Amino acid sequence: MREELARSLPVGVDPAKVDAAIARIAAAGHAAWPAVTLSEDAIATRLVARVLDDPGMHFEELRDGDLYLAFALADGDPAAVRAFEDTLVPQIDVALRRLRLAGGTGDEVKQALRVELLTGPDAKIGDYAGRGDLAAWLRISATRKALKIERRADREETLDEILLDHWPGSGGSNDPERKHIRSTYTAELKKAIREAFAALEVRQRNLLRQHILDELTIDDLAKLYRVHRATCARWLADARADLGKQTRKRLVSSLGTPGEELESLLRFLDSDIELSISRILGSGSR
Repeated sequence: MREELARSLPVGVDPAKVDAAIARIAAAGHAAWPAVTLSEDAIATRLVARVLDDPGMHFEELRDGDLYLAFALADGDPAAVRAFEDTLVPQIDVALRRLRLAGGTGDEVKQALRVELLTGPDAKIGDYAGRGDLAAWLRISATRKALKIERRADREETLDEILLDHWPGSGGSNDPERKHIRSTYTAELKKAIREAFAALEVRQRNLLRQHILDELTIDDLAKLYRVHRATCARWLADARADLGKQTRKRLVSSLGTPGEELESLLRFLDSDIELSISRILGSGSR
């Protein structure tokens, strides 16, 4: 362990015990995850940070191989991410099957966990303390996330509400006809957007939520889905277009006004819906 790290240890923590734990974690990690590369210096940095949070840590009780993988995931190691997908995501599936979630909620939970656990400087994989089995820790995390998502409708802002908040001219248009249309048909538009969003593919819904609600950039999403950013940009553009088409389809079905009156109404609504979605998604350029 480097001298500066040793000096940062809390009083009463034996540097020799920390060194032994570092070597043990490295050996166990290399044996359990041979494709994952993590230096002893990287292990030392993260382990010392844990000791600063928990000076009474019992090094002999650590799950060495699991902690090695968690440290590598926190560093964004591609091989560690592959190991996570191949070995640990099936463990998440086990927990979610027990909950008998509706529709695409299970996929949404897994994507939300990927974002929380593996992205950004505050990635939650850093919360894993190594005192218990990593797979069990993930199953508990998945269960908590699933329950949170199922309760979300009662307390979180939904995508259709955000779209309506950004509906162009909702408070400032001087066109009397447009103001009349908005004030008269807001309820129908909100219902159409909600139904259109529900009709999208699971991946499209997740992309839009992550891009709009979680404010992930295209580069963030491309890394999360392990695809080229151009592919991710195309997926977002398709999701935006499909949301607009599905919204229009449901407005036609809901309003059912015959002839020129319907066409006139839809021309106003179409331009506002497209502009609203484009403003929020930035035409796929974020």
